[in-house]
Amino acid sequence: MSFFDNILNLLMDLINSVGYIGIIITVGLEYACFPMPSEIVLPFVGFIASNGSITLVGAIIASTIAGIFGSIICYYIGYFGGTPILNFIGDKLPSSRKSIHSAKNYFDRYSKLSILFARVIPIARTYISIPAGIAKMNIFVFALYSSIGIVVWNSVLISLGYFLGSKWTIVQGLMSDYSLLVGILFAILLIVFIVYKKKRKNVKQD
Repeated sequence: MSFFDNILNLLMDLINSVGYIGIIITVGLEYACFPMPSEIVLPFVGFIASNGSITLVGAIIASTIAGIFGSIICYYIGYFGGTPILNFIGDKLPSSRKSIHSAKNYFDRYSKLSILFARVIPIARTYISIPAGIAKMNIFVFALYSSIGIVVWNSVLISLGYFLGSKWTIVQGLMSDYSLLVGILFAILLIVFIVYKKKRKNVKQD
């Protein structure tokens, strides 16, 4: 078992033991770019809620607050650290390099909207905060767009864990299929967008 697996198990035990405080700490760390899979953490939160020790609505609210604060921390890491911080994280955590580059590409192409949509895209959802900070995006706009995406993502995964109960672990497999589907849909939308922009450019030139 790796170091990060041990940390993940420790944090999940924390959620099980102290409820909302454990959720805020664990989910906050995940959104602050600590390498933890939300497709494991959030359904587990839902499973805990299904046992009655915490409520489903309370779990979603606590995880959303944690997500916003964690994202703001990541934002300021980018704000004060600049591009070198991306390279540093990529060097120290090679497994995150793909996610970092994906997040940066999303932000470079779609700016404000990337903050909203990347929150529901597994590859880039966490690290999108760093490019936003590097670009010194307005913090209030960043927080607003992030909040919407965080509420959607957290609500879906926590609710899945809640309704699946003891079978919450199957969510990780479902999310693998979801990631593939999102990637295909994103590629299609990108092609449509490029074709649309090219046609408009041709019309203007005529």
